[in-house]
Amino acid sequence: MATEQRPGNSEDTLEETGIGRSIELRPGGHLGGSDPLEPPVDADFPSFRRLIFYSVLGGLCPLLPDPAGEARACAAVCRRMVVELGRSRGLELVAEEVRLLAECGEESPPARPNGLAAALGRTATALRWRPLYRLARRLALPDGVRRAVETFDQGYLLLHAAGLEAAEMHLPERTGTQVRQVRAAIAGTVRDADDRPLRREIGHLFQSQRALLLRAAERLSGYFAGFERGAAGRSAELAPGSGAVRAIEGLLGGLVDHLAVTLWENREYLADLERAFEANLTRRRAGSTA
Repeated sequence: MATEQRPGNSEDTLEETGIGRSIELRPGGHLGGSDPLEPPVDADFPSFRRLIFYSVLGGLCPLLPDPAGEARACAAVCRRMVVELGRSRGLELVAEEVRLLAECGEESPPARPNGLAAALGRTATALRWRPLYRLARRLALPDGVRRAVETFDQGYLLLHAAGLEAAEMHLPERTGTQVRQVRAAIAGTVRDADDRPLRREIGHLFQSQRALLLRAAERLSGYFAGFERGAAGRSAELAPGSGAVRAIEGLLGGLVDHLAVTLWENREYLADLERAFEANLTRRRAGSTA
């Protein structure tokens, strides 16, 4: 079945087909069969599923022990996602472009807004008291939903921009100014989007699979803790094909499959997101030339 497929190479890169081209993403495009119950077409679904995996991975970040750790982990997840998405579209992004496009909002990723969860997480980490740590992560679950939605929106719009001629994201037309405009248009669209449909879908799944997500978050936390011990002074990164990423994907495979099919079918939300981005980008381009 289509929902059981995985991208097929060791570096977990996206396939070169489908997702990110406007005609295929919009309602009425070639997303699947005419029957609403028919599963997504084979050529596109593995790529879309990969985007969903990074969205769920972003949703794990608020479940890490402390706000500072969440921000570092979210940044690493977004950078890895941008690298893969950009490579899948032949964008040849350099490090500074990856950094710009990976930012989760108008500024650096904010600290976890749930103050009680953050305080309990810091206390649990200091005391090494696991029951308190588990409670802190449960309280942070709504923030995980928020992060997952933001990560999905950001990655989806990057793919859309890569297939949008007006965005001029491909070389040799691409300039630093254009990348900053695309990034600002993505951030503005994510900030203003009515993401309640996605929050409901993701929130329901996260609540029903809470124990599974907490186990995955513990593995992600261990990965970043080990990285920081061995690479002091450097930004945490998710290496392509890393054992931690493969282990988490293996653990969450069923959840990712289910969520990918659910979000794939929400054509209206995806089309609204694209239209809002295009309007945002047009306004920013017009402002820069006025």
